[in-house]
Amino acid sequence: MKRRSLLRRPHSAGLDRWLVSYADYMTLVFALFVVLYAIHASNSDEQQPLLAGMQQALTRLGGVPPVTVSSGLALAEPSSPSEAPPAGAEAPPAPEQAALAEIGQGLSEQLAPLLEQQLVSLEQQGDWLSLHIDGGLLFASGSALLGPNGAPLLGSVVPALQRANHFIRVKGYADALPISNELYASNWQLSAERARVVLEWLAGAGIAQPRLALEAYGAQHSRDEARGEAGRTMNRRVEIAVSARQWQPTPSLPSRPLEETDAGGIRVYELPGGGIRISTGQD
Repeated sequence: MKRRSLLRRPHSAGLDRWLVSYADYMTLVFALFVVLYAIHASNSDEQQPLLAGMQQALTRLGGVPPVTVSSGLALAEPSSPSEAPPAGAEAPPAPEQAALAEIGQGLSEQLAPLLEQQLVSLEQQGDWLSLHIDGGLLFASGSALLGPNGAPLLGSVVPALQRANHFIRVKGYADALPISNELYASNWQLSAERARVVLEWLAGAGIAQPRLALEAYGAQHSRDEARGEAGRTMNRRVEIAVSARQWQPTPSLPSRPLEETDAGGIRVYELPGGGIRISTGQD
């Protein structure tokens, strides 16, 4: 009688499962090379309408003339080395700084008498040009009502601010005298109300509202408070700070294209703000 072995033979049903994963891997590699071959063998003539449309669009924007290379792509001509500034020469001011300087020049011309009397002052720090207005010219103590000199003074500031679309911050301040009445609960509220009054006056004079913002400092950052009434008058000031950054209005899309050009299925639309929109479909 044969004895049955107590040791079982190892089960070999799953030893060949790696072939499935290997087959999947080889299929993916094959598909990858098919796609690469199809891209390489594609007809470059089909890309010419798209390239022509893009070249026409760049020409409309006034860019540099493109240079066509053998692959059919367009490259911009590099700038000439002779155009680089000579060594040791001072670099021209950035356009933002030049625009701030122009606004400061306009304010200086309009406010020359007040600058001589030190009732207003101009200060440029970094990307900000600040106009400091003595509080006695605008508001009485404990009040946010614009005085009789306020409107003419702000009216002389508006033309310079309208030269460009720079962002503007109106900063309100108050003196250190405590205040708590039915109108203003604190100097913080009083300074915020003064900034709001000036901001709304500028908006009513034609300054675009997206350019404007206000800040309130209360009795903080006081100047010469120890000088008595003269020092407190300086602290009831309002500052108009002009940023080097400019607000860019968002152009609205036209209901119908102003002008369209067909170039192999590429349609170029001119927008009112001077930009373009490129489309490959039917609108």
